[in-house]
Amino acid sequence: MQLVATARFKVAHDRLMSFLPFSTNTLELVADLVLRASAGEKLPHPLLDRLTGAGREVLLVLTSNRGLCGSYNSSVLKLAMSRLELLGGAKREVSLHVAGGRGARYLRFRKVRVDREYPDFDDLPQYSQVAALGDSMMADFLAGKIGGLEVACTRFVSGGQQKPAITRILPLEDLPRPGRAGAGARPMAPCDFLPSRDRILMGLLPNTVRLRLYQCFLDAACAEQFMRRAAMQAATDNADEMTHDLRIAANRLRQKQITTELAEIIGGRAGLEKKR
Repeated sequence: MQLVATARFKVAHDRLMSFLPFSTNTLELVADLVLRASAGEKLPHPLLDRLTGAGREVLLVLTSNRGLCGSYNSSVLKLAMSRLELLGGAKREVSLHVAGGRGARYLRFRKVRVDREYPDFDDLPQYSQVAALGDSMMADFLAGKIGGLEVACTRFVSGGQQKPAITRILPLEDLPRPGRAGAGARPMAPCDFLPSRDRILMGLLPNTVRLRLYQCFLDAACAEQFMRRAAMQAATDNADEMTHDLRIAANRLRQKQITTELAEIIGGRAGLEKKR
């Protein structure tokens, strides 16, 4: 199982690393276009703004379909429960969505209402699956059925750090700030757009939502396989230690039995010699 988890982690990690440059540059491009708006200008796309009087907030929790992955599921579910309590304390209605069998079973056990489950996502979802989910969420958001989308997942930071986090997908409020990070940042150069900036945003913003959602799934998949590999490594080490201890115990019992038999043989021989 450790070898299988290692192979799956390699596939997930390669896909995440090849995806990150494309996702990062797209987000920076969109942020650059948004920042070029003049003061007080209303940007054309509703994905950038929270609709007034919109419906429930959607909290999507990403867990695994199988266990044996250490604290992967428990940590993200603990964070999701804390987020639910926080939103409930703020008198906001929340629609809870769960991807992964482990999370759904845990929440049913805790008698927490799950509004929608996604059983079709495997260990490494395809982009087409996630894009279809993102399109459905965007349609509900633009129609006013939901007020926003947040994802609770485990981020793969590095081989030594996997961090459960809440990522806001809708509306697109926390975009990176290119050209404005720090006091010594260079001002943005003037640009002419063809087609217009608004038309570029109309095409890029929906794709940005899909990319951010897909990155959450990739992070979760990569972190899951890494933590499963670590859990199986720990299980292997514990099994080896147990085997070593049992072997020593068996050798001691065998040595004790041999010693007892030798003592009985010597004692019997001594008894026969006395009779003679």
